[in-house]
Amino acid sequence: MSITITAEGMDTAVRRMQAVLDAVGEKNAGTALARALNRGLQSARAEALRIGRTAYTARPDDIFEQVRARRAGRSHLEATLEVRGRPGMSLIHFEATPNRPQRPGSRPADGVRVRIRKDGSRKVARSHKPGGSKSFIIRKPQGGYGVFVRHGQELEMLYGPSPVQALQRADSQERLVERAEDVFSRRLRHELDVLLSGIVRG
Repeated sequence: MSITITAEGMDTAVRRMQAVLDAVGEKNAGTALARALNRGLQSARAEALRIGRTAYTARPDDIFEQVRARRAGRSHLEATLEVRGRPGMSLIHFEATPNRPQRPGSRPADGVRVRIRKDGSRKVARSHKPGGSKSFIIRKPQGGYGVFVRHGQELEMLYGPSPVQALQRADSQERLVERAEDVFSRRLRHELDVLLSGIVRG
């Protein structure tokens, strides 16, 4: 499960500036543009992690399995941010109450409660399938604990959102692109100043 984020504004600016710098015979144009692209990309990556930390109650290490920045090079002027994640995370990571097994007689009357988003309320964990029992905590065969419901003789472990879902929202992606383009623009101006001053001195 993954998404890839690119900034069209950055791509357009790169094509225009490369044409200008190539026209004046500047051999270091590719390196300068790649530096600006990569600075913008790293800023977008940091913003992606920030969104994850502020969106969900789970720890950042649990939220993002992998946020990969595909860096640009002088001969490959394209930078992308790729976010990969598991289909979902166990609800136990989302402030589950209780978060350890309880005796049948002492389990909460309405089931386990979780709070998934930091700006959200605490809700009872339920299965999306009809006919399930109230949620409860048990130890998983592979270790650790999980939030489960029972369907007859079958157990179902409940999951919360995946890391990709935090960035699938349109406003989140716009925020990443704006951050990347802002940092890219400022870094590009700096790189151009350095190049042009060298041309003038030459």
